Amino acid sequence: MKIRATDTRPETPFPPPPVAAIDQLAPITSWSEMFRETGITKVEFDLFWYDSVKEGVAYFFRWSGEPRATVLVVWNDAGPTHIECRKTGDVLLSPAESEPIVAAITQLFRNAGFWRESANH
Repeated sequence: MKIRATDTRPETPFPPPPVAAIDQLAPITSWSEMFRETGITKVEFDLFWYDSVKEGVAYFFRWSGEPRATVLVVWNDAGPTHIECRKTGDVLLSPAESEPIVAAITQLFRNAGFWRESANH
């Protein structure tokens, strides 16, 4: 059985986010927050991603700019290795729509001491 964020689950906080929040980009810090996010954007969040967040290799963020999006960031010690931005309907953002989000995430990781050479998005 595949567990998804639409399933009822006890409140479990996620590990601290790898970077701080900014005005338009906020970390999703618990299962219940992800449940609410899934209700808004319909982005798929299953047990694999829950485990990835708990293991400290991925994190989800809420982008409140235009378009409203859910952002997945996968990283290692060097910084982000994958950034994926999805809007309502679980639709990938275009490169132009993703650009300000990727730029903000890149800067946040650099500010936090990570060095980002390139990311796939």
